[in-house]
Amino acid sequence: MNARTLLRESFARLVLWTGVVAAVRKFLWRDRVAILLYHNPSPSTLDAHLSYLTRICDIVPLDALSQPGRGRPRAVITLDDGHAGNAALLPVFDKHRVRPTIFLCSGVIEHRAAHWWMHPAAAGTDIERLKRLPNRERLAQLHERGYQGAELRQVLPMLLGGGQLREPTIADEGRNGTAPTGLSVRQVKQMRARVDFQSHTRFHPILTRCEDAECEQEITGSRRDIERLTGRPCVHFAYPNGNYGEREIRLLRAAGYRTARTCDVGWNDDATDPFRLRAIDIHDDSSLAWFIAQLTGIPLFLRYARHGGGWRGRKPQF
Repeated sequence: MNARTLLRESFARLVLWTGVVAAVRKFLWRDRVAILLYHNPSPSTLDAHLSYLTRICDIVPLDALSQPGRGRPRAVITLDDGHAGNAALLPVFDKHRVRPTIFLCSGVIEHRAAHWWMHPAAAGTDIERLKRLPNRERLAQLHERGYQGAELRQVLPMLLGGGQLREPTIADEGRNGTAPTGLSVRQVKQMRARVDFQSHTRFHPILTRCEDAECEQEITGSRRDIERLTGRPCVHFAYPNGNYGEREIRLLRAAGYRTARTCDVGWNDDATDPFRLRAIDIHDDSSLAWFIAQLTGIPLFLRYARHGGGWRGRKPQF
């Protein structure tokens, strides 16, 4: 057990021992909705988490968020990015009768591509530094390292300049040993009867680092892509990396979305802004004890406060 894992487990046991879990459930969670945010958990880990959740709360689909509850705490299960490993979770969802929402990066799915931070071109780089760059600069630096992702088409006229960059093709996705990291179109179609697929942009840029046209294209294009893929309405959105502002909310409203999930920590009720839905980000490899501790929101709240997010549970923005 490494030092970080040991610290987490020690903190989890402290939270369990003090009775904070029961207090949070009674006074904060109450009959409100906790939107849990996963990425790529293993089936066994998620099975353990859902076995616990079904004992303490009602698990509801995202579409039921605004409907009256039964006086018990409620939870919504969401997964970001549409990782290939999500397909293996279907038996777990069926076992617990859970209909999750998977927020897809639609361009990654349709092009059988790698998510940009999982592409070989990003290996050995400071991913957090890249996230903070203006989107064009991030793509240009990745391109210099061999990235030929299809998202370059969106900003190609701006990146070409004097013609130094060639236009990428779909064939480029399979070069340099690049394997797709997302679900396939076939898997999405096979899962759509039991999974709600919604939008997480096309290629997962940090929207607040995009120009207006880039931001709008990611938001509107993803909705069209997903409705074409699934044959169902796409009305929910999740902000990549939890970064958003008034411009992003305005564009989402104009594009016809009904809600947007942030990474801000907390629970949701009738008073919550539907374009600022709060969530609890769960580590994919969480032990049951650490999972229960995270459900209090305390670890995430402290992490955000430590990095400048203030004391309202807002994820630090850039």
